[in-house]
Amino acid sequence: MDNENDKTKIVPRGPAKKPLEGPSDATQVKRPATQSPEAADSTRIAKNVRQQKHINAALQKKSTPQAPPGDRTQMRPKRPPSDATKVRPKNPAEALDKTQIRPNKPAAPSSDKTQFNPARRPSRPSNRPPPEAPPVSGRALEPDDNTYTPQSKSLHTLKNRFIFEEMLGAGGMGMVYKAKDLLKVEAQDRDPFVAIKVLGEEFKSHPEAFIALQRESRKTQRIAHPNIVNVFDFDKDGDTVFMTMEFLDGKPLDKLISQYKATGLPEDEVWRVLEGICAALIYAHGENIIHSDFKPGNIFVTNKGVAKVFDFGIARAVAAAETHEEDPEDKTVFDAGNLGALTPAYASKEMLEGQEPDVRDDIYALGCIAYEMFTGRHPFDRVHANEAARLGLKADRISELSKAQWKALEKALAFDRDNRIESVAEFWRLLTQKRQSYLKMGAVVGLFLVLFSSVGYLYYLEQNAPTISEDDVRSEIELKLRVEQHRNNIASLLTASELTEMWENEIWSEFGDLQKLVGEKDAWLQEKKAAIYALYLTAIGKNIDADAMDNAQRLIANAPRYAGDKNALTQLQERYEAAQAAIAKRLAEAEEQQRLAKQQAARVAQQRVVEKEKRDIFDQAMRNVVEQTSCRSGLNMRDLQIAVTKLREVDATRYRQHEGDVVRDLSACISRIGRSFPERATEYKKQAIRLFPQNKAIASIAIIPKDPCDLSLAGLGSRGKRAICRDRLAGEEKGPALVVIPAKGSVKAFALGKYEISIEEWNQYCESSGECKPRATNNKELPITGISNSDVKSYLRWLSDKAKRKYRLPTRAEWEYAARAERGKLDSNRNCKLNSRGIQKGDSLIKTDVGAQNRWGLVNHVGNVRELVADKGGKIVAVGGSFETAMEDCTVSLTETFSGPDDITGFRVLREIVDR
Repeated sequence: MDNENDKTKIVPRGPAKKPLEGPSDATQVKRPATQSPEAADSTRIAKNVRQQKHINAALQKKSTPQAPPGDRTQMRPKRPPSDATKVRPKNPAEALDKTQIRPNKPAAPSSDKTQFNPARRPSRPSNRPPPEAPPVSGRALEPDDNTYTPQSKSLHTLKNRFIFEEMLGAGGMGMVYKAKDLLKVEAQDRDPFVAIKVLGEEFKSHPEAFIALQRESRKTQRIAHPNIVNVFDFDKDGDTVFMTMEFLDGKPLDKLISQYKATGLPEDEVWRVLEGICAALIYAHGENIIHSDFKPGNIFVTNKGVAKVFDFGIARAVAAAETHEEDPEDKTVFDAGNLGALTPAYASKEMLEGQEPDVRDDIYALGCIAYEMFTGRHPFDRVHANEAARLGLKADRISELSKAQWKALEKALAFDRDNRIESVAEFWRLLTQKRQSYLKMGAVVGLFLVLFSSVGYLYYLEQNAPTISEDDVRSEIELKLRVEQHRNNIASLLTASELTEMWENEIWSEFGDLQKLVGEKDAWLQEKKAAIYALYLTAIGKNIDADAMDNAQRLIANAPRYAGDKNALTQLQERYEAAQAAIAKRLAEAEEQQRLAKQQAARVAQQRVVEKEKRDIFDQAMRNVVEQTSCRSGLNMRDLQIAVTKLREVDATRYRQHEGDVVRDLSACISRIGRSFPERATEYKKQAIRLFPQNKAIASIAIIPKDPCDLSLAGLGSRGKRAICRDRLAGEEKGPALVVIPAKGSVKAFALGKYEISIEEWNQYCESSGECKPRATNNKELPITGISNSDVKSYLRWLSDKAKRKYRLPTRAEWEYAARAERGKLDSNRNCKLNSRGIQKGDSLIKTDVGAQNRWGLVNHVGNVRELVADKGGKIVAVGGSFETAMEDCTVSLTETFSGPDDITGFRVLREIVDR
């Protein structure tokens, strides 16, 4: 015993002890772990018996594998499994044959592949209970089928080279499989496995997806970094687009975070993973490549604790990188974000707004991931960055971080890109500068402590060597280790407090083994015995309250193992029996209620038969009414009256419930008929009032005469006479020719005069109303001029009364909208003043129907005469210019004041269209 720290070499002398179940001897000294100060002791044996049992069972199964028949991918071990108590070889290739397919068995807690084995940073004391072992990652491609026979090989093979073994995961971009590379098998490669990502339908259906992703894959292949997953190739097999990557044995970071959701990952593990992913991002950003979908699901943690970032193959490249391509045509032609290649919970506000990618987008995601590793939860509860910014959300402070570290993390989580940390290197420097100084100081202090303790211990050995035998010391150490191990196991089980059947068996086994070593009267043992008994009493009460009687019965049966005073247990047993009796009573009452319910159901069924007969008669009559009111084949009011009378006679109460529907459908039918046949609908309305007297719905049926200016004509005014509409005037000829102007935005559809009001149309008004004298002229087709604003209003009132429609002057906005006709070009031959190069125009008025029409059918809307419109505030102005207006000024936007009648001002009418 030259050095106390070299305790891993101590082997008990004397009779050999029988191993527990194979190589997991609980007395064998284990390698040091760093999860807690107690676990850091190099003399520690296996953490607990439960782990030992799982390891032993796994080793026994592994030594005798049961491969399914015909599974040719299963490889038998070349030698029996090694003793787990022996030191493992340093070369991983010698310790693990990766070509051997492991059986799908649950991993033991001690071999939890999500756990790290930190080697550089000392851990802080932790009171967290050890997490339960997660299931082995990956699942079979088909249910209950994780092997591949020759018959199924063609269904799971790509390029006649890659054979799928199992599915490792699935995400928004596709699925990842573990596959065997036949070329590697042929070359007798000891690690023939690769990971294959098969892209989803969204990527395959995108027209440029394959080309662009292949280019991005080539960029990723030049990124060689220990924290970035190697991408081998990007290929296509038929309709299947896939990329091949290195196969990693471990677990995605999102699964690890989910496992530690309540507490966050152990601190040493957080720093190790954070260091790896920061290194990966620093390197990628240095190559002008941005990840753009950085999230825990795209980070893989191997069994050796190494963090690897993947999916750089579909990340968006920085624009600067594209300018250095050898081929200027070789550039990314689409944005991977269009294919859903971002995760909103980790996307920055700028990414969600579709801005250009920036390294600070990855820094925001990095901050979210770091926060989630420390706490087990997203900093903003997965609220998208833009929404979180709008709500003013702030992440809760992480108490484990220093003030400087928290400020660094806060800057990484800034919603605005300008407020975010500029680079990942700066983020890592701010996050670790004080931590590194503390670690160095701790290392120096620890080194001095080790030196002093070693010198003291050597002196002690030298002074006591003559009186203490080496065998006695080793036996005493072994006993202490056994006692401490059992105590630790019992304490861990008490902390878990699961009280399942397995938990009971394990703690009873530990309790019995410890009792044999220290005796029944050991104070620590008695204290834990009372604590276990108290747990049993509490659990029994809770199970009784929850009606979990099977669990309560089992706990009552096992609690006496730890009972000193059984009075409390007796009371609980009485509660259990009373609860059982209450449950039996409830069951009996439920059976009685079921019997009564069956009797009631029989009576109801009989009553339903009678009611059904009556209902069938009513339904037949109701169908007759519906047939009439549906308007499918017209409306026969006589048949409707007969059907309604029948309904009232068969079941007056039920009829009153349906009368509202009958009236509603009848009103709708009459209104529908009124759109095409107003006179016929008016007669139907009179008959309906007699059938339903004093019914307000029938009385309020609005029958609107058919509008000749139907909305179906909107925008078609330039297509001939069929696209022109006119109102019929009572006692007169038809009104002015109109075209329908389509609606747009806040402007509703309306009808506007195709031509300016002519002298002939004005004389018709004068003769009919007697308000004015007809104009005597040889050319009545010229536009009317020399009229006042009051004259125009009188004409519009007369026209509205005769047509039973509302006519008015157009507003300036309505006139300009119709005149522009969606920015159509003006007629170059419009009647405006022009005297240039021998061409002279604009000497006098021309006929209203002479000239080119615009897209919507208006003629002479610019030039000839100015047209009166209503401006803001009801002011009347003249627009469009006249034959005296210079050609360059004669435009739609020309607006002039109107001071009274003159020879160059006329108007055209607007007629409103009522929605039917």
